[in-house]
Amino acid sequence: MLKMMTAYTEEVDEVGEGIAELLAQIDLGALKKNSVGIVNCHFDFIHPGFIAEMHKKLPFDFIGMTTMASTNPQGQGMYSLALTVLTSDELAFETVISESLDAGDHNKEIKAAYSGAAKKFQGKPSLIITAFPNLKHLSGAEIHRSLNETCGGIPIWGGAATHTDTSYDHCFIFRNDDLRKDCLAMLLVHGPIDPEFIVVSLPLRNIQKNQGKITSSDGCLLKEINGIPATTYLEKSLGVTLVSNAPLITPLIVYYEGIPEPVALAIYAYKNDGSISCGGEVPEGASVAIGEITIDSIMTSAKEALDRVLNCGKRNGLMVMSCVSRHIMLFNHEDELNLIVSKIERGKIMPYMAGYGGGEICPVRDKNGVLQNRFHNFTFSACVF
Repeated sequence: MLKMMTAYTEEVDEVGEGIAELLAQIDLGALKKNSVGIVNCHFDFIHPGFIAEMHKKLPFDFIGMTTMASTNPQGQGMYSLALTVLTSDELAFETVISESLDAGDHNKEIKAAYSGAAKKFQGKPSLIITAFPNLKHLSGAEIHRSLNETCGGIPIWGGAATHTDTSYDHCFIFRNDDLRKDCLAMLLVHGPIDPEFIVVSLPLRNIQKNQGKITSSDGCLLKEINGIPATTYLEKSLGVTLVSNAPLITPLIVYYEGIPEPVALAIYAYKNDGSISCGGEVPEGASVAIGEITIDSIMTSAKEALDRVLNCGKRNGLMVMSCVSRHIMLFNHEDELNLIVSKIERGKIMPYMAGYGGGEICPVRDKNGVLQNRFHNFTFSACVF
């Protein structure tokens, strides 16, 4: 059995007081045989004094990342640190942080980090919880593809680091007191665990019914739809206005072959040859449509996801990673967090944590019910224990 505990602080200047506040919210005497931590925090907490002291005081390892805002039953806000503790007698945990993914062969570094941690178990891990870096020259989708191939499709859940502004310089990943900007952190879970994964990007009414088929692509580069350049298809067939050198704040909805539920991806850039750079894999044979993200669609999709969480029957813990774009686009930025708090009744139904990622990592089921790892944008993703 897995038990989840949470703690929260906004005290960053007085390190001792902040650590004491966290420790007061966790019953260390109730920890089971194996325990591990997951941290979401504001950039202000990323200094050796706080994280190093937290590592000294906590009797378990942890991984974490910076995020735009966090919530759990003890509090919510932007300038905060939220700690999640997973503890179990039956499950084993192992944490690891890779070497730099931005300086050389990221595939090699991901393989080395994963294999070094996985070999400490007998058999394969059951689940990977991860924190991705936010890098200029290496996309989250590329990191995801490498990790998925390396682990052989073991379910992966997590997100990419963010900050309260768009600066890459303030996005950090860490394992214990090892603070990095360009590395991947992982928590490997080994043993009997069967989480429920839930992803909702947009309500159906916010997705155009008109779909085209991807006829040419390369990884995250969408070249042709229905045999014509992707930009031409979007402009002529869907009426989408493209502005040179400007990202399109419109989700591309991708229907992967054999996957009933679509995945929302960002459109990052357009090339002179008519191709489009996307936030995730766009394989040939998949179908695409255009979605519309609005305040109403954000709140409706969050409510739908939380209803599915409550109806899945699991109550040991909830982890949420939502897209940072959703937070930014809300008139009242904390509306989605407030909805989580109210729907889960501030922890009375189950312990929970939520943060915002620059890319959401969550498996989806194919038509045969088999989990397939996916990288998402604009999405509310949940892992329920």
